[in-house]
Amino acid sequence: MEDILPNSNMAIVGGGRVCKAFLETVKGRYLAPKKLNILGVADIRENAEGLVFAKSKGIFTTSDFRDLYTIEVLDLIIELTGDNRVLEQLKATKPRDVRLIDHFEAMSVWDFLQIEEANVKVKEKLKKYETEPKKVQREFDLFSKHLSKIVEERTDHLQTVEKELVERERALSQIVQGSTLPTFVINKNHIVTHWNIACEKLTGYKADEIVGTDKHWVPFRQKKRPLMADVIVDQMGEDELRKYYGDEWKKSALIEGAYQAEQFFPQIGGKPRWLLFTAAPLRGAGGDITGSIQTLWDITERKESQEALQKAHDELEARVKERTTELINVNEELKRSEEKYKTLFDSAPNPFFIMDWKTFKILDVNATALDCYQQTKDELTKRTFFDLLFERDKELEEGLRKLTNNQCDFYPKRRHVRKNGEPFYVNIVACHSIHLGKDSLIATTTDISENVEKEAQLVQASKLATLGTLASGMAHELTQPLNVIQIASDFFLKKIGRNEEISKDQLKDMAEEIGSHVDRAAKIIKHMRDFARQSDVTRTRVNINEPIKDVFKVMGQQLRVHQIEVQLDLNPNLPYIMADHNRLEQVFINLVTNAMYAMDDKGMRLGEKKWRRLLRIESFPEDKNIVVRVSDTGKGIGEEVMDKIFEPFFTTRKVGQGTGLGMSISYRIISDYSGTIDVESEVDKGTTFTIQFPCAE
Repeated sequence: MEDILPNSNMAIVGGGRVCKAFLETVKGRYLAPKKLNILGVADIRENAEGLVFAKSKGIFTTSDFRDLYTIEVLDLIIELTGDNRVLEQLKATKPRDVRLIDHFEAMSVWDFLQIEEANVKVKEKLKKYETEPKKVQREFDLFSKHLSKIVEERTDHLQTVEKELVERERALSQIVQGSTLPTFVINKNHIVTHWNIACEKLTGYKADEIVGTDKHWVPFRQKKRPLMADVIVDQMGEDELRKYYGDEWKKSALIEGAYQAEQFFPQIGGKPRWLLFTAAPLRGAGGDITGSIQTLWDITERKESQEALQKAHDELEARVKERTTELINVNEELKRSEEKYKTLFDSAPNPFFIMDWKTFKILDVNATALDCYQQTKDELTKRTFFDLLFERDKELEEGLRKLTNNQCDFYPKRRHVRKNGEPFYVNIVACHSIHLGKDSLIATTTDISENVEKEAQLVQASKLATLGTLASGMAHELTQPLNVIQIASDFFLKKIGRNEEISKDQLKDMAEEIGSHVDRAAKIIKHMRDFARQSDVTRTRVNINEPIKDVFKVMGQQLRVHQIEVQLDLNPNLPYIMADHNRLEQVFINLVTNAMYAMDDKGMRLGEKKWRRLLRIESFPEDKNIVVRVSDTGKGIGEEVMDKIFEPFFTTRKVGQGTGLGMSISYRIISDYSGTIDVESEVDKGTTFTIQFPCAE
């Protein structure tokens, strides 16, 4: 500083209390000979202490710091606002030949001024007390204490900055670990620094095996070659990028400097997969690339301590300079950490929300959230996380309120809403965290609207297939009402043909009989139409006995034809659950259909041997759940296929008798409503499916 400040023509941006202290020291009689020229002060507040003091001393003042650039001899600007946004504007607009000292480095300026002022004072007094050693010793002791105080203040600030740096690094790690997307981070030396849980599950490689090495290619390639994250770190040109990825890559439309591509990998985590991956650069405070973050989608499905000051004036002054230099280095590290945190936060391909733990008010969001929710940052930070819901979700609210001590939880298929009112489905992962020293929640949302729509189409296709399979049974249900109407019609025609009168009692009986059977046929047709409609993943209060009973409107006759005895033991006083009637009926039709085929297969094998064909369904409350058991006396399920029955397209039926989607769809529907399904089976004795749903509040 002693080489920079003397004879400099300076201006100050930020005319607060610190500015006034600077001016009072520089304009004081002890530092006047140093020729420290302050030519202007800028602050948007007209009543700012430093600005008012500058005016009283005849120094040029302004509310726009750009006016300072008009001072011809200006060669140094000191920024004292503490606002990083102002600092960035100064960096971008100041003349090239004007040096900028930010609010971090300004601490060194203030230390220099204090030391120089104290130095001048001591020298004056030492000359005055030259023949009085005791007074010289006293002044020297006072000067030493003053310098010690400066060192102590800087050391305390250094420790505070270090603590904040550690907290930011922890938050950075939590963001990566909390992501539902497989994510890893490499540094500029291609060494892996983060390998999250989702990446472990995708690849089968643990973080302990990968972090700290450059072997992030091993889970993906048979031979070593650059992954997309390496391409970013090495800043490869498009020709070299094309060498590794052909025409399968493209620039990210959302993140500057990022690339994405999709490729087929024959062996990822034990199975072949198609992966869509995006890699984005991580930049330091100076804009240089310091690493890269790569995310993947499976599209098939610091401390230092204070030392005692025991040396004389020169040693103390040197210590102050030493500590100040360390502080500058730590501040630079903090800047780089902030930039790294900000880049990683904004580069995440999923929306991220940081919210207050108690009020759930949104504190910060990343760029992806702004694009996904079609709102500005100011709009989102005026709302709570629950304001993004399409409808109230008590389960989500209560779950988030219970998260503590770095706990995380997953909430699938929640409906959120964009600014224009358009609802869409998301999966939510929320984690408790400490953000800037306060209890906070970090949540990420993944848009799964397309998957939900495809699942709905799959469920709908399964319904239509079920209706086709049960067509003969429904035809029989409709035949009986038609026969009654036909008999009545023949009766009327005969009477008319014979010119015989029909009594009022006969007319009344016939009309009531026709009306009764027409009503029965209409109910059957209405039920089929309601069942066939496409339903959303909605939640309403449902008595689970109702969809169970409706199954037998569709399959009653078919079960009788197959000589299957039905026992219903349904508790009439069940609490409600939150689900959809239509989808639950699909689940129970699938289970009853499977039971019917299982008993048919057993009957064909046993031939004429007598045995009891029995389908039993019972419902009852247990703890805070509703339990339904569906049991049959069919052929049972072998241990060799027990683990596969909920897999899509797995079936034990012959070709043409089933798609293998029924149990997979049933499993998804039950999971959508926070339920579980378990199976017990014994070959040749039968199978029991046990389904549980939580009771509605």
